[in-house]
Amino acid sequence: MKDILQHINSVDGVIGSAIFSSKGDVLAHALPALIDATSIKKAAALTLECTHGLQMSQTMDIMDLRYPDGRIVVKAFPGALLFLFCANSINLQVLSITINLAVKRLESKLPDETAPVVEPERQQPVVADSEPDDGRLRMKVSHLANKQASASFDSLGMIALSQPTSQFISDFLKAPVKKLTLTNPAAGTSGTFPVMVMKDMDQQYDGTVVVGPGIEKKLKVSEGDKIEINIG
Repeated sequence: MKDILQHINSVDGVIGSAIFSSKGDVLAHALPALIDATSIKKAAALTLECTHGLQMSQTMDIMDLRYPDGRIVVKAFPGALLFLFCANSINLQVLSITINLAVKRLESKLPDETAPVVEPERQQPVVADSEPDDGRLRMKVSHLANKQASASFDSLGMIALSQPTSQFISDFLKAPVKKLTLTNPAAGTSGTFPVMVMKDMDQQYDGTVVVGPGIEKKLKVSEGDKIEINIG
């Protein structure tokens, strides 16, 4: 299912997508790492409640909810709901073509994939390369693959850490992680930013500091560059 969702995400203006069962379970999702599992489950429950309240299966084919900073598009089909998190600029007519084709493929997969997705047990991040001989803490810069989500996150002026990475930094620096000062020694730039700890962030972000394009520009860093980390 996830490969189908990723194909939908390739449509210009689609930030992320998910499939919810008719009981409100999360069957699969391809949403930004910034959105944790608890939020996705809550979205599934609210979407189900909304579609039942509006009797969507009897009155409409697609539900388009518009907000100041984005849109939520929901497509109902037998046994499930296709949930799309989109930018305001999305062309619904173009999107509908992709959705209709995707739904035909999804319908054939539902009987074999009706159980909720179970997240694997998280492992501690590999952070050995973040412990240099001089005792300073350095980690690599990473950013969210989805540019729309990255820009929205960046507008908050925050950096993000996975929960294991936050715990590692707290243990290393012996202080709670609320704000961090990031320094790029190569360019002589630095800044102090509030931290958002994401409990269900994808493991690929473990051992890294996730920043948006604005902070990347301020620090003059690119993905993969190492920065020094201190408590802000």
